[in-house]
Amino acid sequence: MGREKKVLDWSDFPEGFTPFFLDPTGAHLETKELAPGVYALLSSIPNVDNAGFVVGDRGVLVIDAHINVAMARQIQERVREVTDKPILYLVNSNYHGDHTFGNCAFPEETLVIQHRRTAELVPFLDEEMEFMLPCVGGDRAVFEGVTLRLPDAVFDGCLRLDLGGREVELHYFGPANTPGDTITYVPGAKVAWTGNMTGGNLIVALECDAPTYLDAIARFRRTLDVETLVPAHNPVSTDAVLDGYLLYLSQVTAAVRHGAGAGWSLEEAMEKIPLDMGQPYSPPGDHPRIDFFRDLHAYNVQKTYLSIAGNE
Repeated sequence: MGREKKVLDWSDFPEGFTPFFLDPTGAHLETKELAPGVYALLSSIPNVDNAGFVVGDRGVLVIDAHINVAMARQIQERVREVTDKPILYLVNSNYHGDHTFGNCAFPEETLVIQHRRTAELVPFLDEEMEFMLPCVGGDRAVFEGVTLRLPDAVFDGCLRLDLGGREVELHYFGPANTPGDTITYVPGAKVAWTGNMTGGNLIVALECDAPTYLDAIARFRRTLDVETLVPAHNPVSTDAVLDGYLLYLSQVTAAVRHGAGAGWSLEEAMEKIPLDMGQPYSPPGDHPRIDFFRDLHAYNVQKTYLSIAGNE
C-alpha cells in the first residue's frame, strides 16, 4: 500500500508551467553585511537560493542549507571568512529541497531547527528530489551526496534564540508558499529572512491559496518591525514590497470569489482573470521572464479557485 501523497509534484501545475530555475552549478554566494554581525549570502545566479547567517558572542545561526552538499559547504566557507565561532543553529525556512538538502553537510553538533509542519514533510526526501529534478535541468548529479537529515528541534508559533549579545526570533504566521514558512528575524537590525514567503514582483501560493497567503502576509506586516527583507530567490528588498503582495492577493481573492459565485468553470476563471499589468506588483511588460510571471499568476488563480469553489 503506497504512502499518501504529501509533497508537490508537477501534476499539480497548469499545463505548460515553466519549472523554477534552481540549478546552483557555478553559483557564488556573496557575503553582504546588513548590520553588525548580520549577513546575507546572495547568489550570483538569479533565482538560485540566497541564505544568510547571524553572529553572536556564543556562536552562529545559519538560515537555510541550500540544495546540495557543495552549496552547503560554500555557506560554511562564507561563515568561516567572517568568524571561527561554532555554528550553533541551522534554520530551514521551508521543507523544499533547495532549503534542506544541504542539512546533511553541516556539523553534527549544529542543531537543525524547523517549524513543525516543515518537519512533517522533510522525510519525503525521494519525492521532493523528483520534484526538484526539472528545476536543475534533470541533472541528478546536482544531488550527489545528499542524505536525509531530520530536525533536532521543532517549534510552533515563535522561538527566540540567544546567540550571546544577539537575539534571533523564528516566527510562523501560517501557511503561505508552503505549509511551514518560517521567518528568521533579527529585531536589533530589523532584518528578516523570508524564504519563499516573499520574493520579487509576484509571489506564488504554491501550497495554499490567495486568501490564506493574504492572512499570513497581513500577520507578518502587523507583527514585526522590519526594514530589510532577504528572500530566498530575489534581491534584498524593503518592507514596502509587502504592500504590493497584500494588494495582489486581495485582488485575486476578490476576482476568484466573483467568478466562482457567477458559476465560472476553472478554465473560465483562468482566462477571465489575467495578470493586471497596470498594478505596482506587476513586472514591466517587456520583462524577459514575463511568461513565467503569467504562469505564476495562473497557478495562483487555479489554487484559489479550487479552494473557494470546493468550499462553496
